[in-house]
Amino acid sequence: MRKMNLFRSVFLVISVMYPIFMQNAFSGEYTRWGLPTDAIARFGKGKIYNIKYFPDGNKIAVATSAGTWIYDVRTGEEIDLLPAHATYVRSVDFSPDGKLFATGNNDGRIELWDTHTGQNKATLVGHGGGVSSVAFSPKAQILASGSDDNSIQLWEIHTGELLKTLWGHGGGVYCVAYSPDGKMLASGAADQTLRFWDANTGEQQNIIYVPDTTVKTLAFSPDGKIVACAANKVYIYHVATRERLKTLTGHGGFINSVVFAPNGRTVAGASRDETIRLWDINTGNLLKTLYHQRLVSTLTYSPDGTILASGSYDGTVRFWNSNDWTLSKTITGHTYQLHSIAYAPDSNMLASGGGVKLQLWDLHTGDLLKIITGYRTFFYAAAFSPDGNTIVSGRNLTSVSKIRLWDVQTGRFMGSFSDGRSNAKSIAYSPNGDTLATGYHDGNIRIWEVRAGEQPLIGDLLNTLEAHARSVNSIVFSPDGSKLASGSSDNTVMLWDSKSGEHIKTLTGHTDYVYDIVFSPDGTSLISGGEDDIIHVWDVETGKLRLPLIPHHGDVTSLTFSPDGSIFASGSYYDVVYLWDAKTGEKIHTFVGHISRITDVMFSPDGKTLASSSYDGTVLLWDLTAVVFNQ
Repeated sequence: MRKMNLFRSVFLVISVMYPIFMQNAFSGEYTRWGLPTDAIARFGKGKIYNIKYFPDGNKIAVATSAGTWIYDVRTGEEIDLLPAHATYVRSVDFSPDGKLFATGNNDGRIELWDTHTGQNKATLVGHGGGVSSVAFSPKAQILASGSDDNSIQLWEIHTGELLKTLWGHGGGVYCVAYSPDGKMLASGAADQTLRFWDANTGEQQNIIYVPDTTVKTLAFSPDGKIVACAANKVYIYHVATRERLKTLTGHGGFINSVVFAPNGRTVAGASRDETIRLWDINTGNLLKTLYHQRLVSTLTYSPDGTILASGSYDGTVRFWNSNDWTLSKTITGHTYQLHSIAYAPDSNMLASGGGVKLQLWDLHTGDLLKIITGYRTFFYAAAFSPDGNTIVSGRNLTSVSKIRLWDVQTGRFMGSFSDGRSNAKSIAYSPNGDTLATGYHDGNIRIWEVRAGEQPLIGDLLNTLEAHARSVNSIVFSPDGSKLASGSSDNTVMLWDSKSGEHIKTLTGHTDYVYDIVFSPDGTSLISGGEDDIIHVWDVETGKLRLPLIPHHGDVTSLTFSPDGSIFASGSYYDVVYLWDAKTGEKIHTFVGHISRITDVMFSPDGKTLASSSYDGTVLLWDLTAVVFNQ
């Protein structure tokens, strides 16, 4: 890495060549791009925040929690990833001459990139909050940025000089846009205002008080005469008079993005209600409704106006033909949030569950083998059967929970069972695969018989264990299958006889919610952790602590033992994963690379890798051979 001179304290030029825009040699290679230290693969491409076409219309930039992905729009193939470690990318825009593009990060930084080479040209540092929006001036070499720190900053892009900071909004600035002639800058914010600024002097010219709540998105019409902004509805204003011309209704949720078609005849809105709606700008009539499976976060038109692209928390970028609104292409692999991971027993496959998708990954090639979805199914918890042929998932988008079983090879739905009461939060197979334990939000545990035959797998309720006063967040069988342990939001861990359902003992000492528990491979120890930032190591036989309490940085969100029992790992609310010596409780190593809460950790069956999932929508595989076995 080679550094150049500083242009004041707010500007750093970094000359780092990335292998951008080079087609990947084989499928799955992108899982190894831009990895943090100690990681060997990344599954899932992160949550989608913003998308923009390249000026040539052949590529598209997708700003995510993993960085900025570049795709070939003709093939949908990944071209490269511009990583953004320790933060996520919220916004992207291209310069009028097409030579640069800018990305705004949630840590307040702005990155400038060479459009043709992917070289990182500069880092602009000046905001005191996340950068929610960036916009290049159509006429001048100026970049505007809006931030959570309530300000707008104007940058000279060749020198990196911070020209002005515009104050006036009484809340975070969520969107900025230049008028087509470059003379005016508009901004929308959490203070329910749409403000107009002189682009040359930075003086505030007009204020429009917008109904509803936060103004999260705005767009000028191609002729610059009107502006659209949105909260729960789309409002159309005359720029010169500030008169509200139209109110466009139809969306059933907050609107995240609004764009005009290049011909100026239609305006489109993307909403939390999982839809895109298009209106005739002259009549205000609703022309078309397009659908995603989850919140639609962003919209952009191709330069020629023939395609409207949309990004959604359902993990897809979709390309719609503007002549008939048919879906022409879908890019997949992005994930909103991940809640659970599971290794197949043979170590060849990993399942990651999050949102409405369960994704199965080939651990050798990095290929996404299969995406499993089900009607109103939310994959909050998932587990492989001991033979690896079946995967079970829990929690739905309805009030009545169903445990659903899926064939791993085909992805076929094999059956479901439920007692129709509460939502399942945790699932565990017995070691022999004959029974399944589920922990529920109402504090109960249910034991099911699982049998296979010519008919789909079904489950008969064998027992209901009623003892916890609050939600059962984690449940696990002992290695020999004789015991069952449960961790709860009532701050306790309970041990049960898995056959009779008899309550054996209650382990007390936690002062807040218990999030996860796990048995050691020999079944003699049980570790637990939760919201009190402490790891407990228990003797299963006596119920007493085997080690002094282990302080933890942040909530203990997940726990797992290595197959040989020598170490265990913990996931933290503060984005990191820790390795611990199981005999002494000493910290061995810290893995840093996620940018949001860790939701699950799991050792591979062969003990060579550790997988971690996060709310950032990714799974990272960590190499244990270097950090553990070579110490």
